[in-house]
Amino acid sequence: MLGLAGHFVNQAGRKRKKHMPKVGMEKIRREQVIAATRRCIVEKGVLRLSIKDVAAEAGVSTGVIYHYFANKQDILLQVLKETFRKSNDQVIETMAPLDSARDKLFAHLENITFVPVDNPDFFLLLINYFAQAQTNPRCADIIKKFYSNLRSFISGYLKQGVDDNELDAELTDQLPVILLALGLGLGMMRTIDPDSFDVAAMDSALKRICENACEPPD
Repeated sequence: MLGLAGHFVNQAGRKRKKHMPKVGMEKIRREQVIAATRRCIVEKGVLRLSIKDVAAEAGVSTGVIYHYFANKQDILLQVLKETFRKSNDQVIETMAPLDSARDKLFAHLENITFVPVDNPDFFLLLINYFAQAQTNPRCADIIKKFYSNLRSFISGYLKQGVDDNELDAELTDQLPVILLALGLGLGMMRTIDPDSFDVAAMDSALKRICENACEPPD
């Protein structure tokens, strides 16, 4: 029974304080819930997901979840943000040690073709969220920002290649959009149909196409 000042009163009349999460646990709990939600989406999909599912997967009560997140929608948006952040970090980390724009481009092409194999959950999550974007403006805005950030990153290393006379400025102008479309299209295709193409052969073909198309003018 709830008494004054937010205390619980048992039948003997003794008061005990309402349980609150421990101080300093916010970051840990939020990460725990986000990771559990990701696993639930991969297994069940967004439409069949419930807060009870997330709580069971995370090993916490629903009350703990609602302490750190406003509602199910809030959790889903945080999962999407975290998924894109990790994806961006992975791409940047892969290319950071490389000096030439051509090497960065080929590393990016390799990332495009092998991510569906190395991290299939990424595209399962995207498929779920793309379905939400039509009726959820906040979800759509997060996806648009991901697109924008990735295009800007690609444009940055391609410009370096043009400035260093490694790449053809005219042919690389639309390449950021092409690479983004390739990555999403191939990833979703292989997620739905794992036998749709051979990853190693696709990687080789894409590199040959870019090798021929991006030669700087004489």
